[in-house]
Amino acid sequence: MTIGWVTLDVGEQALVYNHEGVARIENGPQRMFLWRERYNVLERNAANQNSYLVVQYRDGRVEHKKGPCVMYTNPLEHFRINIKEMISLDANEALVVYREDGTTKEVSRYVQFGPTLVMPQANEWFHSFSWHGTDPNNKTLLIPNASQFQKLQIIPGNFYYNVDEVRTKDDAPIRIKLMVFYELKEIEIMLNATKDPIADIINCVCADVVAFAAKYSYIEFMEKSSELNDLANYPQLVERSKKIGYEISKMVYRGYHAHPELQRIHDASIQTRTRLKLAYEKEEQQQNMTDLKLKNDSDRLQLEQTMEIESLNHKQSMEKAAMEHKLVLKIQETEKERDRLVEDKMSVLEAKKEDDRQLLQHYKELHRLGVDLNQFLQSEARQPQKVVRITAADKAANFHIHRS
Repeated sequence: MTIGWVTLDVGEQALVYNHEGVARIENGPQRMFLWRERYNVLERNAANQNSYLVVQYRDGRVEHKKGPCVMYTNPLEHFRINIKEMISLDANEALVVYREDGTTKEVSRYVQFGPTLVMPQANEWFHSFSWHGTDPNNKTLLIPNASQFQKLQIIPGNFYYNVDEVRTKDDAPIRIKLMVFYELKEIEIMLNATKDPIADIINCVCADVVAFAAKYSYIEFMEKSSELNDLANYPQLVERSKKIGYEISKMVYRGYHAHPELQRIHDASIQTRTRLKLAYEKEEQQQNMTDLKLKNDSDRLQLEQTMEIESLNHKQSMEKAAMEHKLVLKIQETEKERDRLVEDKMSVLEAKKEDDRQLLQHYKELHRLGVDLNQFLQSEARQPQKVVRITAADKAANFHIHRS
């Protein structure tokens, strides 16, 4: 029991008991006088905007209060008050939340996608996943229950994985190195179909790789190994991934590892094959070089013949053009000469025509003046030097005239 004055500061709360055991709550700031009373300062619980209060009552109820808020732990009502941080979800994350109906006691499930802050209600809880995860000491080894989480990643992911003790057709043991690229597409299908999808994926990868290698011998596998980059060679993986809500986007073949003795034999075989291949390529190059020389000689000869024919054709064309030019010039000269002669003849004829016209005009003038044209013409005619007169005595007479 306390007798005297006590002080409650700002933001404090106290539970005061009297001598009969009756309790009351007092809030600060205040100064109280206690008489046969005792008091307990209550614990202050403050939650900010990123947290919430989990209040457990004495009667068994549990209540979640979203911050920012303040509550005092009252031992008469509260068993415990805890402060918890809200769960932050990014845009590529999701939470699987279970909720129990207080009346029917039925449990339902829904998926909460980000980005958001999630505060579960008192009747809600989150799904906890426990999957195969990468061994911290070996990135190609996946061990059970190594990945435990509540936030689901809904963006594409990948992991390294080595398939050990793979046997080829001729019973050669090898290790095949792979990289798997996957993406979660359907969360509900995944929750209903599998507990550990990564385990399902690696089991199907092993089955498909073993089936692929069993079809070929060791040498054939090395030649065909690049086909492991093709998703068509993983039928079980593709089919199973669809059933568990995943999509396998790509498979990357990273090589293989064989037993040292087998690798040594293989290396020796590779050296032998390489030498033979180099010899074959050298001989092939020599043959190709000889073929190329022969082809070039043939092409050169054909080109020379073509050039010679073209030169001869050009020469003949030039001669033909020169001859045609000469003939054109000759025809032009002949036509000019013909035109000149025609012009001369026409000039002579025109002159003769003019003389005849003038003579006719002259005769017409003489006739108009009364001149006897017959006598005039006879007088104008030139007198013969000799006159030969023949008198026919007999019709059958023959005669000869000789001119000296």
